[in-house]
Amino acid sequence: MKYLRVLLALSMLFCGFSGHARADGIDFRATVLDGPNQCLPDNTACFIHDPGETLTVRLSAAACPTGVSADGPFGCFVGDNLTGLTITSINFTFTGGPYEGQTPSCDSAGQNGIPSAFDVVTCELVGSNYILNFAGGKSVPTGTDFVFFEEGANPSDFIGTATIGVATPEPDSVILLSTGVMMAGLFAFWQRRRVSFGA
Repeated sequence: MKYLRVLLALSMLFCGFSGHARADGIDFRATVLDGPNQCLPDNTACFIHDPGETLTVRLSAAACPTGVSADGPFGCFVGDNLTGLTITSINFTFTGGPYEGQTPSCDSAGQNGIPSAFDVVTCELVGSNYILNFAGGKSVPTGTDFVFFEEGANPSDFIGTATIGVATPEPDSVILLSTGVMMAGLFAFWQRRRVSFGA
């Protein structure tokens, strides 16, 4: 009983010295959310979160970064890699349009001193679809942007889709080691039980 009175006295003393929280006029909550792929309303720029999702693509000269220009009409599409992985390939498909029947020409030469992110490029006209594939080279690390650049045709004529390929992440060495140790332990346990059943 004596100890209970001491405990009660200490708790009263603690409560007596505690003060009330004082409001300072600031009351907010902040968080960071991982949303889905989000293209701007005109589909000239996208935040890429899910590497398996197909992007809707439109080209616009206004989407081109500073330093990108050409003598004739030109346009760009900008993608922001937020996948957490390195983008190793990008495939664009543009369907039909006023440019239909024109021969596509693709390269990895860059533009106005801005280097290309990919060095393996194929472009082909399949029926009325342009299939443009970009791969190899430096690729696009997570947290960086890529710019698809077109010149020579009206950018508003280019409406299509894009898919990306990403590097397969290497398994963590600790996970590999722990998996190996676990499998060795299970094997030893199985051997021990087998021997004890045989005895």
